[in-house]
Parts: sequence; C-alpha cells; structure tokens
Amino acid sequence: MDASDYGSLVHGALDDWFREHGTNWPANAAARLQSLFLARLDNAGLRPALAAWWRPRLTRIAAWVAEAETARRQNGVPSRIVTEARGRTRMTDLPGGPFDLTGRADRIDVFEDGSASILDYKTGSVPSNTNVVAGWNPQLPLEAAMLATGGFPDVPPEPGDKKPVSVTELLYWRLTGGASPGEDMGVTVKDGTIAELAVLAWESLRERVTAYDNPDQPYLSHPHPGNEPRFADYAQLARVAEWSTAREDGSE
Repeated sequence: MDASDYGSLVHGALDDWFREHGTNWPANAAARLQSLFLARLDNAGLRPALAAWWRPRLTRIAAWVAEAETARRQNGVPSRIVTEARGRTRMTDLPGGPFDLTGRADRIDVFEDGSASILDYKTGSVPSNTNVVAGWNPQLPLEAAMLATGGFPDVPPEPGDKKPVSVTELLYWRLTGGASPGEDMGVTVKDGTIAELAVLAWESLRERVTAYDNPDQPYLSHPHPGNEPRFADYAQLARVAEWSTAREDGSE
C-alpha cells in the first residue's frame, strides 16, 4: 500500500460516510466513523504489519473528522452534501474551438441561502494559501468557477431558485493521522471574495487555452522559472539537465 492507496482509502471512507450522514449527523459519529475506516482497512487485504501501522492513524483521522464536522455545523447545517461530484464546463468562442474543463470535487456543501462550500481532502501536502490565491494551485478556484456556471449537474440550485450556487468557502482538510491528525485550512482572499478568485482563475485558464490555440505558441518544459514542479514530465525530452549543465560549465 503506497501513499496513493492510503489516500484512496481515506477518500473512500469519507465518501461512504457523508453519502449516508450528510445532513443527519449521529451523536456517536466518532465511534461509527472509526468503525467505517477500520472496516475499509480490513477489506484492503494488507499485510498485517502494514495494517497495524495504518490502523492508529486512521482511527485518529476519524476522530478528528467527527470533531471538526461537529464544530462546522455550529455555524449552520448544509441542506445538501454531494461527495465525489463530477463536473464539466465548456469554454466557447476560443480560436481553436470549444474547450471542456472537467473535474471532480471531493465534497460540496450547499446551504439553504444558495451559498456553497467546496472541500478537498489531502492526505499529503497542501498548497499554501499564497499559491492558491496567486494562481499556482488553481484546483479549488476552478472548481468554484465550474460550480458557479452550473458545471456540476449533481449540484443544481435549490428548488425554485433560478440563481446559480454561489461559492463562499474553499477548504482543505489535511488528514495525516499523525500527532496532529487533521488540519482545517481555508482559502482566504485579502482583497476580494472567493467568487472573484474563481472568476480570475477561470479567465486565467481561458487566456492560457487561447495562447495554446495559436500554432506558433511553443510548448515550454519550464514555462515558469523558479516555480517548477518537483517532477517535470517533459524535462528529459527537452534535455533540461544537459543544457543546465552546459550553462554551468560555460560551454555552448
């Protein structure tokens, strides 16, 4: 079981739980969540030593989720919770024709006033608020843009309300099961709103797609010096290491 398998186990357990208990929160949530997590672990068929390693972590995650969700509901109970929501939104009027953006949101909470929260579960690293707002990690803002334009068919407006759902919260749950088993990390916009951040992310994507619709636009392996990912898919093809060494040696 590697890190991705662990993440899938956590996501799967939370998906099962919130599908059943989205708007009806049981009093014994912590114990029942722990049982669900451990049942998922037992069904994974892991080696006993590895299962013993993950068991206390999953137990701590379940307890943290129960506590965090109970606290969230003090500020209002969602009228609907949609988990693993698949969405698609189309950009039109582009030089190269329509462009479809697809995505899947871990969880979307919708409230009676038409507002919504988008939650993303992370069992690994979480992007910094600075990088999200600056556009380096646009996943949640783009999901908000998709939701605002009706891109998630499982999350329509409330019955009788023709206005689209308005996203007012983007939230990461960092779930490691360690000494600090979970962390609630909301996206904050200093000068603006989440809705405005979503619009900026959408327009930035539109500009990028428009640029690459131009046949003369080069596909750069490192388009943003200083902000390269740890693993670049095309670095070897572009011979980045070779050219970098040549520059350091002063050769051509």
